[in-house]
Amino acid sequence: MEQTPILQVEHLSKSFGDHVVLRDIDFSVCPGDVTCIIGASGSGKSTLLRCINLLETPTTGRILFQGQEITAPRFPAAAYRARVGMVFQNFNLFNNKSVLDNCTLGLRRILKLGRDEARDRALFYLDKVGMAPYINAKPRQLSGGQKQRVAIARALAMEPEVLLFDEPTSALDPQMVGEVLAVMRTLAREGLTMIVVTHEMAFARDVSSHVVFMADGVICEEGSPTEIFETPKKQLTQEFLARFMQQ
Repeated sequence: MEQTPILQVEHLSKSFGDHVVLRDIDFSVCPGDVTCIIGASGSGKSTLLRCINLLETPTTGRILFQGQEITAPRFPAAAYRARVGMVFQNFNLFNNKSVLDNCTLGLRRILKLGRDEARDRALFYLDKVGMAPYINAKPRQLSGGQKQRVAIARALAMEPEVLLFDEPTSALDPQMVGEVLAVMRTLAREGLTMIVVTHEMAFARDVSSHVVFMADGVICEEGSPTEIFETPKKQLTQEFLARFMQQ
């Protein structure tokens, strides 16, 4: 039986003034999917993710979440973001707050949890990503990999139905990339629905259920990891992957 998509992007376009960044984007995500979006810098991947999280307003087209049009006027964006979380490239932690406070803030303000329940939930997810020993640390005392794991725990603590990752390893030193990807692999195995913009081709090939290759603001090709990485049909896809596989 075919699954009902949890998220649908339909004919989405985004322009900044005269500059068209996304053109006629169509794709859908089913519960439990790990969708990796790959492509060269400037191809529109991060803008697409920011539109899905309503950090940018699409110029045309629509996005449906659980059948509801989130791009409709006066749609409650904050409540939606509690269900569709996002992990950013540069962590976006509050530098003046402890690791624990970073993870409880949204629980108390948005989900209205009590102090003890918020603390217990935050501790559960910090432990899950291996950051429970650092609950009293401030972000400046952490490595990049540790900061990103805190950011993932903070997003997970909201218990979202979909988690978006915007190049979560690109700001990290190479030795720290592995620790963040290990957490993401575990989440994928546990069935979390994820959309990941990434330059980590091995992760996209080995972990994703669906790969979307973007070039110049359009979806050039999409399919299973086997289809995209082993038998890509489009020349642009072949050239992009050949460059990456040589690195």
